[in-house]
Parts: sequence; C-alpha cells; structure tokens
Amino acid sequence: MDDNDNNKNTTTITDELNSLRSILRSDDHLQIQPSGDYEQVRVKLDYDIQISFLFDSLNTLNKSLTINNVHDLRIIKSSNKCPLNNDQWTNIRQYFDELIQKSTESISLESIIQLIQDHLLKLTIANEKSKQKDKNSTENISTMSNKFRGADLILHRILHDKTIDRSQVIIGYEDRFTGIHEISFNEFKKVDNQEHGIPMHRVRYFKISGRIVWDRTKKLDILTGSDQLNETSNDNGQTSTLVQGLYNFDRSLQKWIECPHISLTSDDSKISSTNETCLPERCHFVTWNILFDYYQPTLIYTSQRYRSILDTLKSLLPDIICLQEVTVNFLNLLLNEIWLKENNYYIIIMKNIINSNQDKSYGQLMIMKNFRPRSFSICPLNLSDEDRTTVTRQKITKELIIARFGLNSKITIDLVNLHLHSDLSRNSSEKRCQTLENIFKKMKTNNYMLIGDFNFGDNHIKEQNILATYENEVHDLWKDSYRLDENPGFTFDPSNNLCARITSQSQINRRLDRYLIHTLDNISYSIEYLLMIGIETIPIDPLNIDNNQRINQSDHYALQLIINFRTRSISHRSALVILPTINTWPLINSYREQYDPSFNRWPPHFNLLWPFFDLTDCQDDQEDILLPLRLLLCQIESFSIEINEIDSFIENNISFMKLNQQSTKYVKQLHEQLKQLFPQCSKNNRNGYNPHMTIAQFENEQKLNQAKSSLSLNESFKFPVEYIYILQRPYDNDTTPFHIVYQLPLGSVLQPINSKQLNCVDRKLQEFFQIMNLYETNESYKRKQEKFEKLSSCFKQMFNKDTLNCFTHSFLPYGSFRIGINGQDLDTIFLLNELKSTNNETTFDETLHQLKHDSTAFNNHIVHEIERLLIYVRSPPIFQYLLTFIRTWAQHVGLYGQVYGYLGGYSWAILCAYVCHKFLSPIKSLSSIENFSINEFFSLVQQFFLTFAQFNWSSQAFRLYPKSYKQMTLSEKSSVHNRGSMRIISPSSPYNNTGRSTINSTRDLIIQGFQRVLQLLDTINTITCEDKSNALKQILELNNDFPNEKIKSLVQLTLSSENNYEIDEWIGWMKSRLAHFINDCEEECHLIIQTQNSIEYRSNNTEAFYSIAFQLDPQTLIQHRNFSYWLNQFLDQFNLYPNRKESMKISYKIISIHDWKLERMQPKPQRIRKK
Repeated sequence: MDDNDNNKNTTTITDELNSLRSILRSDDHLQIQPSGDYEQVRVKLDYDIQISFLFDSLNTLNKSLTINNVHDLRIIKSSNKCPLNNDQWTNIRQYFDELIQKSTESISLESIIQLIQDHLLKLTIANEKSKQKDKNSTENISTMSNKFRGADLILHRILHDKTIDRSQVIIGYEDRFTGIHEISFNEFKKVDNQEHGIPMHRVRYFKISGRIVWDRTKKLDILTGSDQLNETSNDNGQTSTLVQGLYNFDRSLQKWIECPHISLTSDDSKISSTNETCLPERCHFVTWNILFDYYQPTLIYTSQRYRSILDTLKSLLPDIICLQEVTVNFLNLLLNEIWLKENNYYIIIMKNIINSNQDKSYGQLMIMKNFRPRSFSICPLNLSDEDRTTVTRQKITKELIIARFGLNSKITIDLVNLHLHSDLSRNSSEKRCQTLENIFKKMKTNNYMLIGDFNFGDNHIKEQNILATYENEVHDLWKDSYRLDENPGFTFDPSNNLCARITSQSQINRRLDRYLIHTLDNISYSIEYLLMIGIETIPIDPLNIDNNQRINQSDHYALQLIINFRTRSISHRSALVILPTINTWPLINSYREQYDPSFNRWPPHFNLLWPFFDLTDCQDDQEDILLPLRLLLCQIESFSIEINEIDSFIENNISFMKLNQQSTKYVKQLHEQLKQLFPQCSKNNRNGYNPHMTIAQFENEQKLNQAKSSLSLNESFKFPVEYIYILQRPYDNDTTPFHIVYQLPLGSVLQPINSKQLNCVDRKLQEFFQIMNLYETNESYKRKQEKFEKLSSCFKQMFNKDTLNCFTHSFLPYGSFRIGINGQDLDTIFLLNELKSTNNETTFDETLHQLKHDSTAFNNHIVHEIERLLIYVRSPPIFQYLLTFIRTWAQHVGLYGQVYGYLGGYSWAILCAYVCHKFLSPIKSLSSIENFSINEFFSLVQQFFLTFAQFNWSSQAFRLYPKSYKQMTLSEKSSVHNRGSMRIISPSSPYNNTGRSTINSTRDLIIQGFQRVLQLLDTINTITCEDKSNALKQILELNNDFPNEKIKSLVQLTLSSENNYEIDEWIGWMKSRLAHFINDCEEECHLIIQTQNSIEYRSNNTEAFYSIAFQLDPQTLIQHRNFSYWLNQFLDQFNLYPNRKESMKISYKIISIHDWKLERMQPKPQRIRKK
C-alpha cells in the first residue's frame, strides 16, 4: 500500500462524529456542547436511551473516536418517558458494560453505539413477541434486522466471538492499483493512529475456513444473519405476518400496524372527508416501475439499485408514491427506512408482494405522506398474466389499487396505481385495450387519475385509438405539458438506460409510464412540474467511484409530478345569462316591478346555466372556464330574440315573457352547446330546458289568475344578442343585487365600434370619438370585409375534400379587424386541425405533415391570444374604446410599429387589457356599460399612463398572469421570440415577449412618451366633464417629435420603382431587414437612435423615403467604423431580395439635422405619410 494513500484515509474525531449521525434517526440525535475544558457529546438512541462522553477538542481533534480517546463514557435514561421496564433497562446496562470491558482501546465508538442499537432492538422485539405469544418466538432475532453490517462490526464480531477460530479467517481487501489481495486475520492491521494499515472501506470480504461469510459487493452477511437481499426480513419481524391492507408505523410500538379501512363499494359519499383523508392542494407525486429482482439477477445489481431508489425517494419525500414491480425483498428494505417511519407514511400493500417469494409474483405499492385513503379496493384486471414471470411457469393475476381521497370535505378523487400487461404477455394489446375500456366505462366517478406503467407507447395504434376515443374526457398530462416531437418522454429508453437494454427484446424507446386524469367535476388543476427522474446511472460499487461499472436505478425512469388542485364550487349566486338590451328594460320592468319579488336582485334575463361556477378572478378561471367558453362562443354568430307573448307556468305560479319559435330554437341550441361544455352545471336540471324571462311570481294560483288580465303584451319586440353575461353576487349578503362580472361576445369577429352602435358607451363618449375621427368608416370596414371574403373563397378553392383529407381547416380574421377597431391592414390566420385517421393522403396532406415539424413554418401559439384578452378585460366594448384611443395616440406621436423598433398592436392591446381589468369599476348592471361616460373613460386613460410611466421597464417583465410565467434559461432569453428591451409577455404558452422588437433607445422614447402625457395633464384642468374631454383631445394632438432635439444626423433611405405594387413590395423587404440593422446600431455600435415610424411617399407613389436619426454629427457617424460596416451589411441585404427587378432601386445619404429640416422646407412634390 502507498503510505501517502494511507495517510489520506486516516479519519479524525470530526469525521467520525459526522459518520455517527448517519446511523441515527435524526441529525438532532447527536448534540455537542462545551463542558468545562472538554466537549460533551450526547447520542440519543431509541426509547429515550442516551450515550454520553467527553473529549478534549484541543488534544484529540485529529485522533479517532475510540474508547481510548474519550472520557466518562456512560449510558443513561434521558428522561422519565423511557418505556423500558426495569429488567430491560438492566439488560441494556449489563450489555453496555460487557462491551466496554471486552473491547480493546482502539475499538470505535460508532461500533459500540451500533451494537447497542441492535441489542436494544432485539430486546424490545423479543419482549413484544412475548406479549403477543407469537408462535414463531423461537426464530433467531438476529435475522430481524436487515441493516447490512459494515466491515468494522464484522471485525469486532470476529475479535470477540470465542466460537470463531481466528487462524482460519482470511480478509480480502482491494488495493487501488493492484486489485484484490488477501491477508490472514492475525496479520491484518487497519488504519488507526499508525502510519501503515488498511482502510476499512477497502475490505471486500471475510472468509472462514475457505467460505465467504461476508461480502460487501454482494451484500452477503452469513456471519450476523443480515444478508440484505436473499435472507432479508423486516426490522420489526412483521413481513411474515403481513396481510394485504393499509399500514402505518406506530412509533410507540415501533412496528407497522394494519389500519382499519373500508372498500370503495362500502364508501358512503354522503359522509364528509376528514383532513386526514384529503390530498394536499399542492400534491407531489412520483410513479416508478422499480424492476423486480427476478430478471437477469447477475446483471441488474438489484441490491445497489434498490438502495439508490430508496435514497432518491428519501430526498424527494413525495406526498404520493406509486411503485410497480415490487417484491417482498424491496418491501422489507422499504419498511426499515427511517424517513418512511418518521414522516407518517401510510402504505397500501398487495398480497402479490407479500407472497412474491413463494409465487415469484410482484405487485404495486401506494404510499401516502401524512394522510390515508378514505376507502380503497384492490381489484383484478380479470386477465391472466404471462409477463416476464413466465419463467416460473405460473400465471399471476395482475391487480390494480384504487384509493379514494378527499379534495375537500365534499369532493373526492380516485387514484389508480396500475401496471398493464407487457408485450411479453400473450395477446397483450387486446388485454391492455380491454383494461382501459373497463376502467373508462366502469369507474363510478368522473374524478380519477390513472398512474403507473401502461406498457404501451405512442405508436401502439390500438391503445392510442382507445385513448383518442376518450380524449375529451381523459387527458395525458405529459402531452398537455410537452410536444412529443420536442420531448417524447421515453420512460423506457434502451438507447440510454442500461437496465432497459438488458430487459428489452425490441430495443425500442417508448413512453410507457403516464399520468392520465379524467376531466374533473368542480375541480381545476394546473401542472406545476412534470419531469422524468432517475435518469442518471449509479456506481455498482459506491465505495469505488473510480470504477467505471455503472447501472441505472431501474429499466424505467420515474415520473415526478407536482399538481395543484383547486376545488371549484357551483353556486346559485352565479349565473350565465342573456340580458336584453337596455332600451327594452322599461317595458319589461313595468311588469317586474309590480309582480316580481326578485326585481331588486335580478336584472331582466334569460338563464342559460344556473347555478354556475363561482369565479374568483384567478388564472384558473381564465384557463378552465372563460377561455373554453369564449372559444365556444366564437363558433356561434350573434342572433336576434323576438318576444311575442306572456305565458305562465301553472305548476309554480310564474309568469314569463315567451320567445317566438325561431328565437327559442336559437337559445336552445346555445344552451345545448353550453351544457356539453359544462355538464356539471346542468346535473340538477331534471326537466327539459325551457328558455324564458320571469316577470312575475305569485304565492298561489288564485293570485296568478287575478293578475292575468294585466299580464298581456300589446305588441312583440326584438333585441339583438351579441353578448352573454356572467352574473354573480357576494356570499355575505343575500340582498345584494347580481352584478356583471364578465361580458362575453358571440362570434369570431367583434362588432366594430361606431357612433350608431347600441349597448356600448355613453352618447357623449361616442360623439367625442366621432369628432376626433377615431371610428373606422363604413367604406373602410366594408372593403376589409370584401377582402376577407375573397381570401376566404380562395382558401376554400385551394383546400377542400379533394385536396385535403388529413386536416380540417378554417380561415379567420385576426388583429384589429377581429376585435372591431380601426386598423390599416387586414390580418388573417389560417388554422389547421389534424384528423386522427389519415387515409388517402394527398399531396397537400404530405406537405403539411412535413411542415408540421418546422417551427418556422407553423405557429400554434397565437391562435387564442386575442380571445385571452377578451375574457381578461371583462367588458370588450370598453376595451375596444381604450385600445382605439391608445393606438391612435401612439401612432400620432411616432411610437407605434414593431418593424420600427416600437411596440406593435398586440403589445398595446395587452397593456390596455391590464388597465381595463385592474382599474375598471365594478359593473353593477348593463347600464354601467351603456352609460360608460367621458369621466370614466378619462380615468382609465389616466391610469394607463400613470401605470406604465412608473413601471420599471429596464428590469421587470410585464405580464397579465404572474402564475404562468417562469424564469427562462439563457438560451431561451436569447431566442428571437424573447429578445427586447421592453418585456411584455404573451399570456399564452410559451410566453414569448411581444415587445421583442424594442431596443434601449426606442424603449426610452416610449417611456418619455408616457411621461410627456402626464406632464400635459399636470398643466391643464381636468375637473369637469368638458375639461376631461379637452384633455383627451390634447393627448391625441400631441405632435410627433421625430427627430427630437437631441438628434444631430440622419440616414435617409430612398427607394424607388416603376409602379405602386413594386414599391410596396420593395418597402416590405426593407421593413423585414430593418430590425436587424437598428439592433446592430445599438448593440454593436453603441449608438443612441430614433427611428421614423412611417414611410413617406412622393405624390406618384413610386418613390419612398425613410429616415433613421442619430445623436452623433454626420462626420463622426461616417468615421465610425463599426457603423459603416453594419450599414453596408444592411444595404447588402437589398441585393439578396429574390424577387428584385431592375427598376427597384435604393440609395442613401447621411445628412445633418439642419440640412434635413432645410430640405423639407423646399417646395417639392407632395409627400404622403404611411405607417
């Protein structure tokens, strides 16, 4: 041995004290404190037994922790709570004294403490067994602990066991350089305070008379009977007496106790769940197929794998652990784990595990921290299994665990831990399909999760077709979290997993392990975290990490899930309704005020769904209720309702206004679609849906008959249905009227705001918008409609049943046209939905399938972004007015346009949506919207500029949903979708930066624009309605200060061509290259710039001008080497335009601000500005 190597392995008291902590139940069980000239160490053992000693920290700090180096070594009871009787305590004291007397001075205290622990355990187990009159009391108690003894303890045992002939003992140890050597026991010296010796961690085995009795690598221990794998048994001696059931560790008895439980069929749903049977709202799951120990045992190193799996679970301490392929050998190890006992875990154990040594079977465990199931059942899959256990020529019945837990006192969820048949089983696919069908059809609740090893991948067609059939009800959480083409989630991965490579016959990577969740009633959930774990390999010999031999923990990776459950109540204090327009209310209320006792609580309405969900203004409401609702309403165009008579329900003495036949049809169709979307809101509706508007309620039939003569309608009336409404009232006051919490539009395109619009805003606000020319003209809107219809017709001709078989498609407006505000362009979006069956693939189909995997070709992130804003703002008409005003201001002052480095339309829309949501006053009734005044509008505008002038744009990201946004990695931040000096995060995944075109220069100009408005408002009166109207007018009349007072030079580009079409095409190419150039000017050249946000055309529209302004004088700018380089790079891009014609020309010049202004004063052909 190398002397230096030995010196490095010499241990000290500090090292051994740290090592001592590892054998105790808690770090707190070892305490060190000063005691005069010494340090006192107190070691707390089980049953309030304590070993204490003193050591001199100055003189012995670098020495080993042995009997010779400590003082006053004693064992005592640490309190009166010690449960040992006198005989037991005397026995422990005597054993301790004998150990000290027989031990050499160099024996380690760790060995003594471990022996005391073991003796204490044997003593208490023997006593417990005596009390219980166990028939097996004669069994050797030494086999009751399966803790693998270390080499130190084996050495100590041989030293003191007089029955062992030490001359026949051989010790095998490993030299780091020359491998395994053997030495006789009597010649062996371990590292102590001597210079030479063998470190105990290098001892590999002990032989007695040529037979190996202890082997570190194989975890073999015949000498003390603690063979960890082949002869293992529970620390409490209970494994042989276990039966199928639920267990919890009793600390007072220091044993696992079976807990009483009931089956699922006996569970009375009317009985409330207790806290002890409820899942935590934030629930941490792990599911893991741990690979049983029957298959290729010499290759899979089960002992090392099991130890590592247990250590992984200890490091995570999940709330729910679902394990598959568990045998009794693993169970024995698990039941000995201190972390399992001390964290109050409950365990459901299957009989297939308990009987695994006899039957070569295996099963599942479900392990729960701090809570237990209110009921559970272990059910067979009803099919015989011929899985990997066919080597035993036995058929083992597969089973699954179904455990029911509360989510609150009223709502439950069933968790199913399953392990479906593998491909090694005969007719495996049919068996899996049958099991899935049985579960989906026979589960007695909608609230359930399927967890475990499904044994089929995403390319197993039959099983995937089953899942596709139920895809609207059953959701695969991995597919909800990831795109499979980007993260396939292979939990069985022979290409990388060494165990999987051994156990796999096909060597195909597959996603076998899953979490499936059925659509939950009255519950929303969000996935906080879902990842594969157990991916890294572990050393086969943990004490020799230099050895390259490694193995995976299992042939499956584990799946770790953190999911947040939120129970959602359905209440009669919430309703989804149609409200008649405000102009019809006087007629309707003339009846209601006289005869309807709910007149002061309810507005005139038609119930669509009542009761409805209680909404709490959280993101879960947006994602789980409002967005699906809005997406449904997108497909339903607005319609009219006509009321032609008053009728009565005789059975409950209610009179109502009745719809005509066509209106009834429309409303019933709408209700049916809503019922399919939210079935939980119509469960108690035993009678058919009959749309009506209640106007009178009477105590009895006589009073109804007395009033009938006055309950007549002279003539029918109509009103448009362009919105539906969610009404709510607070819990704490039954007299408070219902108020509007959300106004949701029908149809994919919002009605454009205009001066003739009904049910919108106050007349004076409409007049202001008309005077300021903020409305889009009818002619402009019609042109866009015609353009859209022509484009839509073209797409219908291109994509039809003959050209497209594998996709359905739709062509929709987008941007300003979709939300009904004035905009220059018509934005559109083409949506493709892939069909499950792909027969008769056409050329178009083939091309689209190829493009589907090209992230630059298709984008599935923007489809619902506008809809998210419309549900967030609460009242779309008010949002339309605010956004129109802010966009117009930004365009006038030169701060609008993504291509110029400013904010684009969607960024401005997000900012306006935030202001509407946060600062819009509560909507007490429909009149609050229809009478939305100049005063209220001014307040929103003022809040807009206050909020964003004060926002810390340089260091903070602005987002509507803080919960959705996660910190990005460096690579994600550098992505083109996330660059930008103003971070305005899209509300939908993947939460890209909508302000990515901004640079520091343009960001500062935008902030100055906000501040400039506030400075204006500080200088004018804003008291009266007229003052506020004037202030709004002055905001819109602020001038565009391009170029501002700091500018000294400009680069002016001149583009020309022969006709309007070519010049527009040429300018489009320039705009596509511009962002790179202005970014290079700032990043590479460190210049402060100001960009023009419009193109100037000559009167004939064949020549265009665009300028970029700089704070350097022309001479300095020209001499700036970096700038010259990047300017030439920018100009070179024009030569790369693939469709460039000879007539398309570009030139530039760098001029001073003085010359630029002088040029513009010269009489020249008229210039026209275009954004």
